[in-house]
Amino acid sequence: MFEYRFRRLRSLIGWLALTGGIIVCLLGLAAYAAPGFWAADNMSFFLRQFLTAGLAALLGGLLGLTVPHRRPRLYKTALTLHTVLLAVLAGSTVWRTVEHTQPVTAPRPGETSLRIVSSNLERLFLETPDLTGFLRQTAADIMVFQETAWWLQKHHWQKLGRPIGAAGKPPFPEHLFVGSLGDISVYSRFPILESKSIVVENEPGQPRQDIREILVLKLNIGGRTVNLVAVHPSSPRSVAQWILRQTYLERLEAVLGDLRTQSDSETIVIGDWNLSPWSTYFSNLLDQLNLHTAFADGYPQTTRFFFDYRLHWILGAVVDHVAITPGLRFEDVQLGPDIGSDHLPLMADIILPRSKTGKAAN
Repeated sequence: MFEYRFRRLRSLIGWLALTGGIIVCLLGLAAYAAPGFWAADNMSFFLRQFLTAGLAALLGGLLGLTVPHRRPRLYKTALTLHTVLLAVLAGSTVWRTVEHTQPVTAPRPGETSLRIVSSNLERLFLETPDLTGFLRQTAADIMVFQETAWWLQKHHWQKLGRPIGAAGKPPFPEHLFVGSLGDISVYSRFPILESKSIVVENEPGQPRQDIREILVLKLNIGGRTVNLVAVHPSSPRSVAQWILRQTYLERLEAVLGDLRTQSDSETIVIGDWNLSPWSTYFSNLLDQLNLHTAFADGYPQTTRFFFDYRLHWILGAVVDHVAITPGLRFEDVQLGPDIGSDHLPLMADIILPRSKTGKAAN
């Protein structure tokens, strides 16, 4: 009797695993098959979890082969279907990961690099010890912050009786630019030649909510002009916010297109994109603008976590990115530690080409 029940249990596990596996694979593939729909595109945030669940389901399905089933032909058909769907999902995800990824390389003789750090602060005070400790350790040349809530930052500094902005006070570089909405702020060791905050308005007829900005800076790096574009579109938690993000991405594409036609200066795009690296829209944006990205340790890892940092591998998404135009290369990309926000800092060492005069930028 016990052996019979154990066989029935393994059979049930197999059927449940294959049913669940087919469902999660279809959800994952929806991100590639129907990106024009809000729900389908949002599935791209969870592809790592879907692939893990699909692999576990495959193991459960194989376990079910060790016992007889009432409908063995149907069971084997379900197992084959799940295996095919999982293989297609895995292949598509791997391809989308490497499609626009540039491998890290060491600087060549005469080249140098700059270090840029980006982090969504979730209104964390800029002089919070965990944050400043991390920034001192990294000694970044450029710092880009999102969800700065500059009015709140000013309130903290005024309450403490300290200079607002702390520009030039370690660990913060001396040059500072804050967007007109106060959502994004940039500190730079290099002089800022030009700066502007582009406010992305909602589509006509839509409520004026969750308005975002794009910061565009021209930096003088060793006599060479480099464009820095800092981004933070809406999080697509609802259909309305997804539409707002799409409007932002369209405006971003236009801004980057203008930069490309106006000069031959290299461009760095960085921030909280609120966009999965496996989203069709991320891929299209990089493809149309000839941008390349890179990931910490070579593969996408959680940058935005939910509830608790200790669960970031399970309950997290990859939304913070850095992209560069041809001429620039990645020396290294890493993620920082938990600093008290719900995002991990993104750090990139970017190699600058030799200037046209033959001198290395520094």
